[in-house]
Amino acid sequence: MNAGLAPFFTRSFWVGLSFILLMCVSTAFWAEVQPSAAHASEANAAMSAEELSRQLNNPVSSVWSMVFQNNYTQLKSGSQDVPGWDEGDDKWFYNLNFQPVLPLPLTRDWNLINRPVFPLFADRPVLKSDGFDEADGLGDVTLVALLSPAKTAGSLLWGFGPSFIFPTASKDELGQEKWQAGPAAVGLYLGKEWIIGTFPQHWWSYAGNDDRESTSQTSIQYFVWRLFPGQWQLGTAPNILIDWEADDDNKLTLPVGLGVGKLVKIAGLPIKFILEGQYAVIHPDDFGQQWNFRLTVTPVLPSLIKNPIFD
Repeated sequence: MNAGLAPFFTRSFWVGLSFILLMCVSTAFWAEVQPSAAHASEANAAMSAEELSRQLNNPVSSVWSMVFQNNYTQLKSGSQDVPGWDEGDDKWFYNLNFQPVLPLPLTRDWNLINRPVFPLFADRPVLKSDGFDEADGLGDVTLVALLSPAKTAGSLLWGFGPSFIFPTASKDELGQEKWQAGPAAVGLYLGKEWIIGTFPQHWWSYAGNDDRESTSQTSIQYFVWRLFPGQWQLGTAPNILIDWEADDDNKLTLPVGLGVGKLVKIAGLPIKFILEGQYAVIHPDDFGQQWNFRLTVTPVLPSLIKNPIFD
């Protein structure tokens, strides 16, 4: 770790941790002072800890939650064609993905699972014509809305719907300046001991800044978790990224990894912690993700809408 990296990592870590703790405490306080929220919290408490931990791995679960995904990522060059970089050079950056999970019971038979993602970056390396610069701020916001059966027989679950990327970046270099849309789907096996599934999304650009290149990109999250007593789990949940507009040497990011997670209660509020390490066995040749270390913190929210909207 170089001399300039340690202060950056320390600052990013404490800023992210402070934000997480503030949101957790605020949620716990809000649940205590609001009667309706307290009632909803009791409903969540009625679910066993084992089942709650299991459902927090389910992308189409009816459990409300807030996901704080802290990523510490290494970008590494495998080419000499990048301005200002030599082959093997690397840069690290931090980003926080804030992901509220907001399931809505549309009818007695169908749920609509809304999952926005707000990416926040600290010192993210961005490519300039003569080398790299660093940028902080908000990236492009993503929203996926999955229609899923409210009642299923067996352990096979699924959902489908549209996914969108909005050009919300606070700086041009932190986003693609394109309006994008495409399909999304989820399929998983939710067993007592194993959870196995995939969550693909694809986006095409259809409007935006004409000076920026059109986009066609895919994200495929695959997850394999083995559940253990005491609300522990071991497994992985990385994201495969494919940029279909890039040349063959820069198209694919394929990470593998291992993580451990546990559900705990803090001041009566269920919170799930997952720590993962991932390594991209394939990544863009010019510059792309190699190592990623991820801490995910997921406080459970009271279910604010319990009855079907269209009854």
